[in-house]
Formats: sequence, structure tokens, C-alpha cells
Amino acid sequence: MQTIVPTDLPKRVGLLVPGSNTTVEAEMNRAGLPGASFHAARMTLPLGLTGETLATTLMANAAVPLQHLSACQLDVMMLGCTSAAMALGTERSLSMVGAAQAQGALEVGGAIVAALKALRLHRIALFTPYLDTTNAAVIAYLAAAGIETTASLGLGLNTSLERFRVVSRTGAEALAAHLEGLDHAGADGVLICCTDLPTIAALPGLEARLGKPVVSSNQAMLWAIARALGQQPERAGGRLFADA
Repeated sequence: MQTIVPTDLPKRVGLLVPGSNTTVEAEMNRAGLPGASFHAARMTLPLGLTGETLATTLMANAAVPLQHLSACQLDVMMLGCTSAAMALGTERSLSMVGAAQAQGALEVGGAIVAALKALRLHRIALFTPYLDTTNAAVIAYLAAAGIETTASLGLGLNTSLERFRVVSRTGAEALAAHLEGLDHAGADGVLICCTDLPTIAALPGLEARLGKPVVSSNQAMLWAIARALGQQPERAGGRLFADA
């Protein structure tokens, strides 16, 4: 009996996210990327670790969830944790997610840098829910890519799971209120880091409010995935999708 393989199957996108993250899948699905399906696996994200200790622990924690994703016959695999991607660096991040055996590999750190450069944002003001030590790692990562951080503001929530759980419940008005405390006067644009922060729907309003481009982790992820698949999201705003 001949097996007929349909040619109109959706492109399968794998997402590796922290165990507590409830935002990435929701934002990817809400964006309406036609012809794509999202398949997530979770890893334990150690809180309070930095540098090589964090990187080594992450690679160990990712092994089993990536093994599960390798059974999905993925078209694209994305590492969806900003602090993890920036602790590992692009080369190790891509090598790690290569274990999912997808046709293409992406990671959010590289997606952010590519998005900022597409918008010609060489000087950014940074907002995160992270500790200053985590922000310092983000700033160093961006600096290595030629992007200057003029100011940064972190909420210091990544000290415990209980504290960090509020991140996914941050509404658009609360996000706008947080950004009022960020000095972005000397920046070309604003970068919001953390894939657990709901941002995609809020970005057009934030850009209008701040008068400059705003890039977020999840927006950059979606943009990179859309480019990899040659598609355009139906419901994704911000200058990144309008101009880049």
C-alpha cells in the first residue's frame, strides 16, 4: 500500500522554554503565523546562577526536553529563554538545540541582535524583570554584538520561583508604568528582555507612548521564526514587522 504524504502540513516549530514560562506558546499562537504549529518542551531554569555555572547547568537541564522534541520532526527549533541564550552565547545555544534534530536552529539572543540591527538600533535602553547581575550579562552580550546599552532597569524578580511567577501576569498598562522609570532619552530604541513577559500586543502602544521603536524577546523570536519559514504573522505589531 502506497503512503501518501500531504504537502500542506503545517511547519513544525519547536520551543524550548523555562518550566514556569506560560507566555511563549500563547504569544506565538496568538500572533497567527499561518501554516505553522508550535510544540514546546520545558527545562528547569536555575535562579540566582550566572556565567559558566549557569551555562553548564542549562545544558544539562536541556538534554531530556530536547530529546523529546527530537521526536517531532521539526522544521525549526527555537531556544526561547533570553537569560539562557545570553549565558550560553550563540554558538553554544545553537549547538545545544541542535539535539532536537530540526531542519533549522534559532535562539532568542541572536534573534534579538538581528532585530535590533534590522531597525538600526545601535544604542538601546534595557528593561527586564531580572536582577542587576543578570542585566549585566545581557548588556555584555549586546556589547559584544556592537550594541550599546545607555540605561537599564531590572525588577530583580529572578530570585525565586514565587517572585518570578508574577512576570507572566504583567499587563500592558503595568508594563507601560514600569517603562516610565527607564531613562531612554539617549537611546535609539527600547529593548524588553524576558520571554515570560507578555509584550507582542502591547508594542504598538508602547512605541506610540515612547516615540521610538521597542523590541521584545518574544517579538524578536516570532520575527526570526517567520523569516525562517518565509511567512508573515497575521497579528503582530511594532516597527520591527512594519519596517524590517
